[in-house]
Amino acid sequence: MTLHIATSYEFGGVIARAIHAPVRFVVENLLLGPCAMDPEEHTDARSDFWELRGRHLTRSRASFRALRTAIHSPDRVVIWTTRSLADTAALWRLCAWRLLCWPLQPDLDLVVLGPDPGPGAGLDRINVRVRGDDVRRGLDEVRPLSLARVQSMARGWRKLAGRAPVSVPGGGRVDPDRMDLLNLATYEAGFFPRLDADRLTLSRVDGLLFSCLGDDLRTPVEVFGHASATGKELRRWEHHTGDVFVGTRLAEWAEHRGTEAALESEPWRPERGPLLAARYRLSKVGQAIRRQGLAEVGQGPQVEVFGAVAYDPRAPWVVIEDQTGGPSFRLNKP
Repeated sequence: MTLHIATSYEFGGVIARAIHAPVRFVVENLLLGPCAMDPEEHTDARSDFWELRGRHLTRSRASFRALRTAIHSPDRVVIWTTRSLADTAALWRLCAWRLLCWPLQPDLDLVVLGPDPGPGAGLDRINVRVRGDDVRRGLDEVRPLSLARVQSMARGWRKLAGRAPVSVPGGGRVDPDRMDLLNLATYEAGFFPRLDADRLTLSRVDGLLFSCLGDDLRTPVEVFGHASATGKELRRWEHHTGDVFVGTRLAEWAEHRGTEAALESEPWRPERGPLLAARYRLSKVGQAIRRQGLAEVGQGPQVEVFGAVAYDPRAPWVVIEDQTGGPSFRLNKP
């Protein structure tokens, strides 16, 4: 028997209809929120992150169980994926979990759908639209994964799920998994505050948000739709985080530290969801942060990315801006 798993909910149904077989799929975007190496810990962390309750929690846990049952099965498993950042993270997680059960003979096959964006694509590695014809052609391109390749991708997942953000040292052998790790590490670094000489500044993503805010009140829709080069760059990130992230992040900044919050907000149309629930502008504190930088890491609300936490004063990781190549981190302790 052959089991099929898709690394994305978006094209799992397309694959099932094209091959006329059941397809399990990864139900969420792993580029947002916490991750863990242990499957049980990971499942709990994801449920807490999305604040799932009642039937939503039951449905989510059932999806996780179905996915893990397939991964644990002694049967042959075919994983369907693309080269997007989100699908790469999902693929690595599946490989790591498979090795927990079958460390010497994982018996995994792989189908990669869509074009290869190239090694330097970085944030342009977004999800591709998959059609039935693509899937049927993919059946002719199923390739077994060697034990060494599965182990390599599982190591990548262990790095992503680690408590420290991922640093990729220069040099070393250039291979697809290393390039994927570099792309994912660069993505993760975008959410951590930066250190330029002795100046502590906003993360790249938060810097874009602050640059798209001003003295007038703006909804999250107006922020990520900002008609500027900064707005365009923010929309590149939105391809990976989803647009709801913008509304959530602005609300976090407005609620962080109460009267010393960097953003001011007022209710707008809460019945329309997080993208129109409120309007935001920079407070005097926010204007000072944009001009002068952060006073400390904890001045920003925390962000969970893979296994690490940005803006955490207990583990004040910052990105070093004066390095070339892959992202470099250090603990910014007094």
